[in-house]
Amino acid sequence: MPPCATGEARLAFLLAGPPSLPVNTLAPPVNRASGLAHRTRYGERGVIGVDLAFATGQVAPPDRLAAWRELVNRVFLPLAITPIGGQGDAGTFGGSVTGRSLGGLRVWRVRASPMSAVRAWRHIETSGNGDYLLALHVAGTAHAAQDGRQVTLEPGDLALFDPSRPYAISFPGPGAFEHVIYQVPRASLDARRGIGAATALRVPAASSAGRLVSPYLRTLARPAADWPGGHQPGQAFVDAGLDLAVSALRTVAGHQDQASLRSGPSVSELKDYALAHLGDPGLCPQAVALAGFVSVRQLHRLFAGEGLTFGDWVREQRLRRCRDDLADPRLGYLTVAEIAARWGFRSPAHFTRTFQARYGTTPTSLRPGGR
Repeated sequence: MPPCATGEARLAFLLAGPPSLPVNTLAPPVNRASGLAHRTRYGERGVIGVDLAFATGQVAPPDRLAAWRELVNRVFLPLAITPIGGQGDAGTFGGSVTGRSLGGLRVWRVRASPMSAVRAWRHIETSGNGDYLLALHVAGTAHAAQDGRQVTLEPGDLALFDPSRPYAISFPGPGAFEHVIYQVPRASLDARRGIGAATALRVPAASSAGRLVSPYLRTLARPAADWPGGHQPGQAFVDAGLDLAVSALRTVAGHQDQASLRSGPSVSELKDYALAHLGDPGLCPQAVALAGFVSVRQLHRLFAGEGLTFGDWVREQRLRRCRDDLADPRLGYLTVAEIAARWGFRSPAHFTRTFQARYGTTPTSLRPGGR
C-alpha cells in the first residue's frame, strides 16, 4: 500500500491477537485494508510480545482524524477525541501509536498533535470497567482530571487513571506530545495494596519516588528491538515495575507505612518470616504473630497500613513463586501439583482455580512441556 492512500480511507496497522478490551465503534467508520499480523515470542519466562503500530501518515489527509479516532476506540478505550488549537482541520492532525504485550500488561506509546480525550459514562456503559492505566508522560504537557482532582503532568511525571469512572486528559501543545501508557489488569494492581483510589495524583519526576519509578518504567517500555538479542525483561521485572509504581502512588497519596505502630516488629520483618515459611500450608496470622511477639490484631493493623490483608498478601506471594517455577524449564520434572504443594497450596484443584483467576491462564499453559 502506498504511504498515503487515496479515495476511501485505509487504516493499515499491525495487529496480533484480540484487543484486551471490547471493540466499540464510537468513531466514524473507516474502511480498513487487510491488516498484517505477527507474533513474537521472547525467551524470558514465556513473555509474549504482540506488536501493533499505526501512523496517520498511512491514511489520506482528509481521513486521518477519523482513522485515529477509530483506532483508539477499537484497540485501546472508547474515548471522545477532539483536536486542540489549529488541529481542527482533519488533514493537519497527525499521530502514531505502538502497542505490545509484556508480562500480562499492554504497553502503549503515543505521539500525536494537540488533542483532548474524554471518557464519559456513555463510553463506560458500552465497554465495561477496563484495566487501570498507568500514564507516564514523556514530552509536552498534559492536564488531566478524575474523581474531583486535577493534575498537570510534565515530562517524566506519572499518574494513575481508572477507566471504570469518567476522566479527561488534554495535551494542549504547542507541538506534539508523547505519552507512555501501561494498561494493567485490575486484579494485578488490586493485589498490590488496593491503590485504585489514588487516581489523578502526580508522582513528580524530580521527587525521590519519581527518580526511581520514572526511568524504570520508561526503560521497561522500550521496544523489543532495543534489548540485547531481542529478549525483553521477564515477568519478575514487570512485577518490580508495578511494585515501584504502587509505592510511589501511595507516597503521593499520603499513605505511610505505619512506623508509629512499631512497638514490636515492622511489617517488613513479619513479611520476612512469612516468606521464609511460604511452603508451610499451616502458615497463618496466628503463627506469624506468635513469631513476631505481637497480637493477631496488631499484625492485621500493620498489613492494613499498607492497604493489604495478610491472607491476600500470602496468596499473591505464593502465586508469584508458583508462576516462576512453572515457567522454569529446570523444574520440568515437577508436576503442577508438586509445585503448588511446595509453595503451601493444600489442594491442586484450589490452586488451579486461584491461579487462573489471578493470571487468566491455567498453570499447565506455562509448562515448557505442557506437563
